Amino acid sequence: MIGKCFMLGISLLLAQTCSLFSDAPPSNIDWQTNYEAAAQQAKATSKPLLLFFTGSDWCTWCNKLDEEALNTPDFANKVGNKFIFVKLDFPLYSAQDSQLKIQNKQLQQRFDVRSYPTIIIVDPQQNQQIGSTGYRPGGGQLFADHLLQLIDGYSSYKQKMSALDSGKLTGHEFKQLYEKAKKLDLQNDANRIVKRGIHSDESLFFLTERYRFLSYDGQIHSKEAMALRQQLLAADPSNQKFIPYQIAIIEYETYAAEMEKEHYSPEIAIAPLNAYIEKYGHQDKEHLWRLQMMIAQVYLDKDQMLPALKYAQDCYESAPYAAQSEIARAVQNIRSQAISSPPPLTCH
Repeated sequence: MIGKCFMLGISLLLAQTCSLFSDAPPSNIDWQTNYEAAAQQAKATSKPLLLFFTGSDWCTWCNKLDEEALNTPDFANKVGNKFIFVKLDFPLYSAQDSQLKIQNKQLQQRFDVRSYPTIIIVDPQQNQQIGSTGYRPGGGQLFADHLLQLIDGYSSYKQKMSALDSGKLTGHEFKQLYEKAKKLDLQNDANRIVKRGIHSDESLFFLTERYRFLSYDGQIHSKEAMALRQQLLAADPSNQKFIPYQIAIIEYETYAAEMEKEHYSPEIAIAPLNAYIEKYGHQDKEHLWRLQMMIAQVYLDKDQMLPALKYAQDCYESAPYAAQSEIARAVQNIRSQAISSPPPLTCH
């Protein structure tokens, strides 16, 4: 009986020891390459996914991040048991399994990865992106701390989102929450915040953002958008808060996007900017020269050199002294292209 009790005690002690070791941070990171398998593991363990988009045989900064941070004991000790790690490689010279190549490309498109290295953290259910980052100097521990700060920031964001309908948030807090939602690319959350923020002490800011949403969503001529536009302009008739400027930029960006799809003439896209310059350009010197250069760029993109040159020259005259030398080079470049371009054919 004593022997059985002794053996049972040893078994329990071993089980507790194994449990302690299983929860301890590993000495190195177990990088997976199969996203679906890693996603299932994340759900089962309630751990976020950490996706490392890299180019192992060509990306210098990817390898620096790997060597200085991700592949160090300090990093593994700090966060090795807090994430499910997935390495998504995009080699140029090394052979890669075809299915892995397809998977990685699909994930690159899904998460809109445009540069390397990129690390993206995704919640355990793969419903939301928690945060993203790239190369950071300082070693494994500092990089691990940065990742944990992203997690903490996301947790704080979720807590505040749960209080969104409580009526206790200030306009400033609504704006902070809105900026965080945009940074995380959480469009539905951003829309919710805007609808609540309209009734806060930052109502003009959120009314402008609502107009932006509608415009970018192809509803710029809807009744709601037109009513918002009228309300916003009436609230700032002398442009003291630069609301007319914001509206001009929103409308320009909307029409410019439509112009690319529908092959509209440049005049349609730049009309809001010209209207703003005509009404407020004399008092808004800070934005005037920037708008003139934007218009010049639109014409330049359409190979219309003479109007591009005209607005570039106007920009030079309006710009502060510190910016004039760079603009002068742009003017000279456009002038050279205008001279070398053949004149348009005309009928007599």
